[in-house]
Amino acid sequence: MRLLTPLILAASLAALAAPALAQQHVGPNGTNADGPITIFKNMAPEAGGIVVRVDGHDIDHLHQAAYDDITTTVRPGMNTLTVRWNRPITRLSFKVAFAPTRNNFRNVLVVNVDSARDGSLAQPGSKTISFNIPG
Repeated sequence: MRLLTPLILAASLAALAAPALAQQHVGPNGTNADGPITIFKNMAPEAGGIVVRVDGHDIDHLHQAAYDDITTTVRPGMNTLTVRWNRPITRLSFKVAFAPTRNNFRNVLVVNVDSARDGSLAQPGSKTISFNIPG
C-alpha cells in the first residue's frame, strides 16, 4: 500500500500535465509555453457524422466534449471554420479561444445553436463561420 500511493500520485500528476504540454506552441528555439495558443473547445458531444474544419484542415468530429490545440492550423487575421453534418442534429456548441500569452484566453468564436432556433440543423448541411485571430 505504501508503494501504491506514490504511484497513483505520479500517474495523476502525469495525466494533469499532458494536456498542458499539448497546448504549447513550438517555436524556432523549441517549445514556448508563453507564445500564442488557439484552442477549439467542443462543449457538447454529438452523434457521428459531424466534421469541423478550420481553413480546410479537419479539427474534430464532435463525438465527445474535448479540447483541440489548433495553434498551428490558424493564422493571424481572418480564418474560416466549417461544420458539416450528414444527418439531422439537435445542436452545435463549441468555442474557439485565443491566448496571446500564457493563460490569457478569450473567446474569438462562440457557436451555440439548437434545432429549435435554427431549422437548418434538421437536415444534412453545413455552416461556415469566419473568425479573427489577433496579431
